[in-house]
Amino acid sequence: MNIFERIVIYLYSFILAILPTTKYVEGVVGQPESFLPGKSEQHHDRTISKLIFRGLYKYDIYGTLVPDLADTWSVSQDGLVYTVRIKDNQKWTNGKKISSDDLIYTAFKHPDLTGVATDKVDDLTVRYILPNRYAPFLNMLTVGIMPSGALEKANNLFPVSSGPFRIIKTEKIGKLIKQVVLYNPDSKIQKIVFRYYKGEDDLLTASKLGEIEGFISENLLTVENFEDYKFPLQGIYYALFFNLRNNKFSTDVYRKKIEKALPIKQIVEERGINVEGPISRSLFTDKALVFDNYDKTYNEDLGNFEFTLTVPDLPEHRKVAQNIKQYLKSSTGMRMNINLVPADKILKEVVEPRNFEALLYGQEVSRDPDRYVYWHSEQSAAPGLNITGFSQVRADRALEEGRKELENDKRVKHYYEFQKTFLEHTPAIFLYHPYIHYYINNHLTGVGEKYTFNYEDRFLDFYNWARVSEVK
Repeated sequence: MNIFERIVIYLYSFILAILPTTKYVEGVVGQPESFLPGKSEQHHDRTISKLIFRGLYKYDIYGTLVPDLADTWSVSQDGLVYTVRIKDNQKWTNGKKISSDDLIYTAFKHPDLTGVATDKVDDLTVRYILPNRYAPFLNMLTVGIMPSGALEKANNLFPVSSGPFRIIKTEKIGKLIKQVVLYNPDSKIQKIVFRYYKGEDDLLTASKLGEIEGFISENLLTVENFEDYKFPLQGIYYALFFNLRNNKFSTDVYRKKIEKALPIKQIVEERGINVEGPISRSLFTDKALVFDNYDKTYNEDLGNFEFTLTVPDLPEHRKVAQNIKQYLKSSTGMRMNINLVPADKILKEVVEPRNFEALLYGQEVSRDPDRYVYWHSEQSAAPGLNITGFSQVRADRALEEGRKELENDKRVKHYYEFQKTFLEHTPAIFLYHPYIHYYINNHLTGVGEKYTFNYEDRFLDFYNWARVSEVK
């Protein structure tokens, strides 16, 4: 982007910033680092990135994959070549057309698309060439498309973008970012202001002073004049993982007994929603299976059995661990020791070396049902994510075929087989998808139910939001 283009963009953004429009102000803890796709690591950075960059595809309010920039697409018979044509006359905020060069640049630079070759067909069409059949590929094309040269030349916090929102102002106090202002002329509330604070106590103070109208928290709070629109992060689950390499859990005998003794619904309580197996709450979830095998009549003397549960040393995890300990002792007499490990050390000291008997831990998964890296036997050693060491031929085969099969009707059959095999052997007991509490001032309305997989999804229905005084 040359100097003239920068001047035009900044002048236009300045005019938009001073226009008298409706706005929503959200408080955020921390400081932004980058809004560029692939470089946005913090969840509040990813939220802004999702609002200002479009992908070839996106997920709608129901969690369904739908085209965004993509106009037409086709897949070769062998499943290795995806040809995608983007809609014509789509523009960046600097006025330039989005082209196939931008798609190729993004594929080359974005870490999620590493290993995918590209071929330019024309100014609007690109071929993506895969080394192997991979059914979740369209899911990968939800990544935000960047303009060519963005990573080398763009301002990380004021990039050229493609909407539906655009950044019109980044305000600083010294070296610290005070707030970032986004604008969308087609929205009922045309501006979203993200205001940055040091900690959650500052957010609470700001809410009382009327500085902010919304903020997210992992904690259940009482905030006057704010409503809690809590939503589950269905892309994250917490579970009790058993180390199948360990003699105590090498067979499923005690795994099954623990499963029968734990009242999952009581453990979950207000923490979140129940996990429905390894492919939870998806079109690929086998609803005929029983995911909670708690038996309230179960009573067996297992006082001679003792094991250690390793837990990240965080307040909520400590509470869950204590609950599990009490339930096991009261129903079976089983002795469970709790090993607390600092949260910043648990990956290197526990997860990667598989140094545990049982582990209370959270994992983040994709929207696609592919669970190969989490449960296939070849992923049992780090950096693979099969931390239990689960190994079953039927499960392996189902996972292998599921990620190669392009037709959903056939994929479903493979993933049903995987789920059935998994539940037969219980390498883990799934607990909950955690709630995130979203506190919004009661002067705002239109915040509705939606399929929330990650933090960014809280804005899926923002086009419906309005001020109570403006609702007719």
